[in-house]
This record gives sequence, C-alpha cells and structure tokens, in this order.
Amino acid sequence: MDGKITSVDKAVSERMKQFMAHYGYTQVAIAEACNVDVSTLSRYMNNKKPWSSKMLQKIGSVFNVAFLWLRDGIGEMFAEEKAIGKAQFAAFNQMLDANASPVSQNIISGDNYHGSQTINATEGKITALEQKIDAQAQLLSEKDRLIASQQAWLADKDKLIARQEAEIAELRERLKQN
Repeated sequence: MDGKITSVDKAVSERMKQFMAHYGYTQVAIAEACNVDVSTLSRYMNNKKPWSSKMLQKIGSVFNVAFLWLRDGIGEMFAEEKAIGKAQFAAFNQMLDANASPVSQNIISGDNYHGSQTINATEGKITALEQKIDAQAQLLSEKDRLIASQQAWLADKDKLIARQEAEIAELRERLKQN
C-alpha cells in the first residue's frame, strides 16, 4: 500500500470508472495516453494508492476532463472548460484558494475586465454544488429505501427462523416419543 486511502480516493476511483465506461477507455489506454505505467494507474483505480492531484491534472489535461469533477465530483465532466477557458478557470481556482488577496478582491468586486467571467464561473460552481446536493439527497433517499427494504427482509427472515426453530423443537419432541 502506498499511503492511506480515504473515501475521497475511493470516490475519485468511482468517477474514473464512470468516465472510462462512458467513453469506453481501458486502464491501458489511459495509462499509455498519460505516459504512466499501467500498474501505477491500476493501483490508483483499485484504491491501493491515494490519488495525487498531479495524476488527476494529467488525466484531465490529456482527456479534456474537468479537474474539479475528477477530484471533487463538482460539476460535469467537461462543463468548466465550456464556460470559460482553461487559463481563466485555473486563475479562478487560484483566486478561490487565496480569496483574501487584493487581486481576488478586485475580481470578486468586478474591478477588472474578467469580472463578468468570474461571476459566471462562480454561478456555474454554485449550480454545480446545487446539483451535487440534489444528487446526494437522491442517494440518501435511495439509501433509506434500501435500508427499509433490508429491514423488512430481515424481519421476514427472523419469522422464518422462528418457524423453523419451532418445527425443529416439534421434531425433537417426536423423536423423544419414538
């Protein structure tokens, strides 16, 4: 094992599997395109190695996949690049990471010519987060439904076990009488 695997790493692996299935890519094809060993990609995919930002950036760059979607599940696979250019998106992400800087205050207040693009990107991120919240709410609802179904199944199983135990006790009693 190359490091501690977190639920985030597992979620990234699931998004990678979704991406691969959607476009029909294999681990071999992705590894070759990204110029990494298949075994390295396999360790990432099988949750034996924590995903690195560098690897995710490489995959995003080579396959034109949104880094935030790969890393955090935010937005669509390709949504950010459609809304604004790569360089502007990278600058926007840097601004979010350092939102107290004077430059970012200018961007946030719209005091430069990129202000409207930044606002549009922010609105896109908000929409993506709202979509993620909706998706998680649906997953929670589905989870609750599955739990209720499993609880009903367990209750039925308990009734069956009780009936079988009663039948066994009755058979033992008959054996004693014979």
